[in-house]
Amino acid sequence: MAGGRTARQTGGVRRLALVSPLLFWPLLLALPACNPRLNLGSGILWSAQHETGDLSEWTAGGKGGTEADLPNTALAISTDYAHSGRYSVKLTNGAVATYEEAHLWREDDYPVEAYYSAWFYLPRAYQTTADWSIVEFQVPTMDAGQIGQLLDIDLRSLPEGDLILSVYDHRSAYLRSPTPDPALPVPIGQWFQVEALYRNAGDDSGEIAIWMDGQLNYELHRPFGASSTVYWTIGSKTEGLSPAESTIYVDDAAVSLVRVTPAGTL
Repeated sequence: MAGGRTARQTGGVRRLALVSPLLFWPLLLALPACNPRLNLGSGILWSAQHETGDLSEWTAGGKGGTEADLPNTALAISTDYAHSGRYSVKLTNGAVATYEEAHLWREDDYPVEAYYSAWFYLPRAYQTTADWSIVEFQVPTMDAGQIGQLLDIDLRSLPEGDLILSVYDHRSAYLRSPTPDPALPVPIGQWFQVEALYRNAGDDSGEIAIWMDGQLNYELHRPFGASSTVYWTIGSKTEGLSPAESTIYVDDAAVSLVRVTPAGTL
């Protein structure tokens, strides 16, 4: 359901001469998850592991923030569950009749091609009656202080009850992307990673590719590039879930030059 969506205001290895380390990234990323975890080092442009016990990684450098529509939504550092370390971010949403949201965001002139990833945890299953946006890519508008909606990664219920990832592009030429066949069910009661390659180009080389737990879920080619500034939002935006009071946890978020993958460490 697209109605009700509104704009938001505002390492021990012999070095080889003349061989770039970047040549080894494809080999590293091809390793299966059972291999030792991969330290991505300088490939990380920004990350939030939340082990500061606060939300300062999101607001660092004045390039991000947090916001919740009170009183029906909230966000806070939590020790209930964590993907790594001790802390994560807990997002709750009890909106019934209109879209409300709790979210964190980063904004920057990121490279044209970058990867955006985060880990999510749903403690129980929910039934959606409207889109449940957990990742959003947004762009500036002509109106000062206004951020326009571009593309969302949503949770959506199938008739048999499974939750899946769904993609909604707010531009009229695209809108809802077809559900993959077979659809990949979102895990309940365990951490899952959503990672997106976003190629922010204004021609047909523009691309959004989305992996869940390392498995390609969507690969869409279309122009983007309306602005060099990328607004990347992680949150819980929805209405009318069953049960109405929803909780989702977020941890180990990153913007990177290479895929983090489920085997990566920040």
